[in-house]
Amino acid sequence: MLMLSVMTSKTVFGQRMTFSNCNLELNLKDDNGKYYMKFNFSAEATGMKNHDAELYLVVECPKGEDHTYTEDGDYGGEGLLQYPVQKLKEFKNKNKTDSFSLKNKFIWMYNSDIHPKKGKNTYYMRIIAYDAETGDEIGRSGYQTFTMTGK
Repeated sequence: MLMLSVMTSKTVFGQRMTFSNCNLELNLKDDNGKYYMKFNFSAEATGMKNHDAELYLVVECPKGEDHTYTEDGDYGGEGLLQYPVQKLKEFKNKNKTDSFSLKNKFIWMYNSDIHPKKGKNTYYMRIIAYDAETGDEIGRSGYQTFTMTGK
C-alpha cells in the first residue's frame, strides 16, 4: 500500500473540497479472483449550502507513453492524458448545511479498466470533485503514483 497524506483544494464561488489522508491500495482481489485497486480518502467540504458534490476517480499518464484509454479519455492539462474512469457517486448534502465531512471513504476500480500496453507503464490517480449543480471543479486530491506491466 502506498501511503500519502495530501491536502488539495480549490475554491469556486465559495464551494471548496479539501482532501486528506489519501492512500492507494494495489492488487486487492475480489471474490471472483479479479484484481482491483482502492483509493482511500477523507474530505471536508465548505460553502456547500444547498449544493451536492460529485467525485470522479481519474487516472492519468504522461503524453507519449504507450497506453490504452476509455472512450471518455481526453487530453487534460498539465501534459497528462486524463481518463475519467469511474464516477464515484453524488454526495447529497441532506441537511443542506454549509459544510460537511466525508471520512474514511474510498473509490475502487478494477486493474483491467486501465488496460496497460506491453512493458512498464506509470500512472497517476487522483479524485476530482465537482459541484453537482454548476459542474464547476471545487477540489482535487494529490496524485497517487503506481506502475503496471502489460504483457
